[in-house]
Amino acid sequence: MPEIDKKRVLDKIRVIENSLSKLKTLAQLPINEFLSDFKYFDSAKYNLQTAIEAMIDIGNHIISRRELGVPRTYSDTFEILYKGGILTKKDADIYKLMSKFRNRIVHFYDEVDDIEVYRILQSNLGDFDSFILQINKLLN
Repeated sequence: MPEIDKKRVLDKIRVIENSLSKLKTLAQLPINEFLSDFKYFDSAKYNLQTAIEAMIDIGNHIISRRELGVPRTYSDTFEILYKGGILTKKDADIYKLMSKFRNRIVHFYDEVDDIEVYRILQSNLGDFDSFILQINKLLN
């Protein structure tokens, strides 16, 4: 079985951390300020999409190297990681929802509203930290 490419995974973790840092800055804005400028909303959407895509890339790399199967969808990535004993069911379910949100940003962008994005900034950024923690455990 091929080894997980640690450098590749760590590079993707850095992408998540970089986006997460920006998202945490945006999360500090009061809602009226966040809603007052499209640049905040656009930046938040872009950084959420980028961080989620990096999670999917990491997951697909691990799946490939561990020969766990072939995901048909981005959600499948996290289901396979759960079935492979890499993620808990609870976390896999959260990450599946994140991948579906990423799909909405990319394909149904007109259905993603700024208040929903603001709520995610306020309540869900810890999910990225949790993912990073689990992947770091796997690497060590």
